[in-house]
Amino acid sequence: MKIAIMSITENGKSLAMDISTDLKNDPTVIRVDLFHKNVKQNLEAIFYSYNCIIGIMATGIMIRNICSLIKNKKDDPAVLIIDEKGQHVISLLSGHLGGANELSIKIANLIHGESIITTATDLNNKLGVDYLAKKYYLNIDNISKVKNINSALLNNEMVKISINSKYKFIWEDLDVKKSYNKINNKSKDITVSNNSVTIHLKPKKIVVGLGSRKNVETISVVKAVKAALKILNLPIERIDSLATGDMKHKEIGIINAAEELGLPLEIVPTKLIKDFNNEDINYSNFVIEKFGVPGVCEPSSLIAAGEDSNLIFKKTPYNGVTVAVAVSKN
Repeated sequence: MKIAIMSITENGKSLAMDISTDLKNDPTVIRVDLFHKNVKQNLEAIFYSYNCIIGIMATGIMIRNICSLIKNKKDDPAVLIIDEKGQHVISLLSGHLGGANELSIKIANLIHGESIITTATDLNNKLGVDYLAKKYYLNIDNISKVKNINSALLNNEMVKISINSKYKFIWEDLDVKKSYNKINNKSKDITVSNNSVTIHLKPKKIVVGLGSRKNVETISVVKAVKAALKILNLPIERIDSLATGDMKHKEIGIINAAEELGLPLEIVPTKLIKDFNNEDINYSNFVIEKFGVPGVCEPSSLIAAGEDSNLIFKKTPYNGVTVAVAVSKN
């Protein structure tokens, strides 16, 4: 997640710096930038360049300045509001698809404040279909129908889900009432319906990129992958493949780990990595000197995930293994 934190007062600026420091240690936070004052101009310049905008200011100030920028549920970034004393963290916009609700809880815990969430499904301990789409990286074919399905969930109405057995964990998240019905099929797409309303959810491609020291043990690679997925709260079944650079294509530990995890291993040519440009990649002087490329796990994951893919887990070392996770745009 790329996060912009905006402040107006000096107290707000200080709080923004503290939050930024904490978030930079979170492997799921790819980038954090701070903006002080000039709220209107900054919002107009950056609103769709970040996954989340955090405003340390009065709620009214943020609302007045984003009202002309908002497009729709699918495209709008998450917007959070925090008072300058850090007492309340308000999920203001894009609570589910943008992840504002979840992030408000995370930040409230960091600053010892209170998370304020107003979405009906959360308040009634129900998981909305848009929440599941965010959690498991699924594209929704028709955002306008989400409210119909969520209303059905809230009212304990019959909701049917047609799902490949590989993704049964999604059904298990939804299965909180006996009235729900599960139907298996062979398609990767997931269908959720209530009466005449149907939503199709298409899983995006998720790739775990790997780098490692020479002769790394299989168990180290497996543990590293599982540790990253635990932080992302994703089951191994949701991952589409592992990826590494061809300088590691004979690394037995990585090859065996892919087999043990039941995932295909994609080998990315060194030339593609060398020519690949992405502002989110962390450059390693050691890797540049040894292989002539800026890194292995991050560019491998991004290239394998496809054009315009994004990092959701930045390069993180685990006992001789580096892990990064990328997700496709569609």
